[in-house]
Amino acid sequence: MKIVDNQAHAMVKSYGVGDVVQDDSSTYMIVQTDQGDYTVVDLADGTATGTFSGLDELYSETHRAGERKVIATVMIERDAV
Repeated sequence: MKIVDNQAHAMVKSYGVGDVVQDDSSTYMIVQTDQGDYTVVDLADGTATGTFSGLDELYSETHRAGERKVIATVMIERDAV
């Protein structure tokens, strides 16, 4: 995943599925699970932080001061056949 690091990105006021969020120490993505819950996945190590029934609950429980939404590009590479 390529992340464009631009300090001008908007500060986070709410979460949406697929948002990539960055703070001073980590970068993570907001995802919806197969069960319909929501979680935060740390992009450095793939760990998920709890599950929440709604995006508002996820935001209120996990939001950190100084977060900003960033632009991320996913690149899928295939092994040579």
